[in-house]
Amino acid sequence: MKKAVLSPLCSALVIPGLGQVINQHLKKGVIMLVTVFALFAAFTVHIYRIISALIKSGAINTSDPVGIMDKILAENPIGLWLPLVALCILWAYSVIDAVWGGRTADKLDEGRLP
Repeated sequence: MKKAVLSPLCSALVIPGLGQVINQHLKKGVIMLVTVFALFAAFTVHIYRIISALIKSGAINTSDPVGIMDKILAENPIGLWLPLVALCILWAYSVIDAVWGGRTADKLDEGRLP
């Protein structure tokens, strides 16, 4: 399969940064993979701390998922949305960069570029 197709699919459907690794842009790919992992870990820890504090204070009923979500959103909406927006921007950049990198790699393989 051509890199112009495979690399953006991997970045879009598997994990951002994998397309760059396939295109042999290892530094960029590893940086993206580490950044995605760090954003995911920060988001998970933040959610855990909010839920844990709400349970300890008795502010939520653990059998009411809608109430839990409302309390979480009321607690710190910026802390929840910021990592998600950053992850979406990183994902979009990863896919676009993988397409361009894959096209360039395919042209190099066909001998059209010096």
